[in-house]
Amino acid sequence: MKKIYLLFLLVFPVIVFAQDHSNSIVSHSDNFKRIKISFAFAHTYIPSHHLHEESESSQLIPTDGIDIQYNFSHKSFIKWTNEVEFLSYNLKDHEGEKRVRENAFLSIVTLGYEFYDKLAIIAGAGYEFEKSKNLWVCRIGMEYSFRIGDRWELSPELLYDIKKDSHTAITWGFGIGYRF
Repeated sequence: MKKIYLLFLLVFPVIVFAQDHSNSIVSHSDNFKRIKISFAFAHTYIPSHHLHEESESSQLIPTDGIDIQYNFSHKSFIKWTNEVEFLSYNLKDHEGEKRVRENAFLSIVTLGYEFYDKLAIIAGAGYEFEKSKNLWVCRIGMEYSFRIGDRWELSPELLYDIKKDSHTAITWGFGIGYRF
């Protein structure tokens, strides 16, 4: 985990410097808005092999949150995401014992790059907080942004979370964002 933080601290300033240099080339008259705040509405799917035997075959959990995004340029950004799962579910641990996850809260930082029109890939890490056990989380995914007027966006997304020593989850949903 220390290696990931060190890598982030070494690579992040280089990305910011490169983006800052490329931004000086961009005209200020293009009305580029760097900050976006989004409300996210999603569902998280947890496969059955992670669930305790008494549970259903799989779980679909409503998940809502808020994202704060800062664009370094028209193509790259950093996003801080905070989500809450609105359901309790039973997982099995490595010994097969039952563990209850109740209204988990996820806070994660991701870096993104738009590689085709408004289609972006994202990757990052964070932490999921829950009263019985907190989990380290790695996330990869993709999202597409539809512009609605000058400042509003609709962004469908598909995300894959790996929760250390616990389970994996697939999340799909959309965000409604405002740029300023």
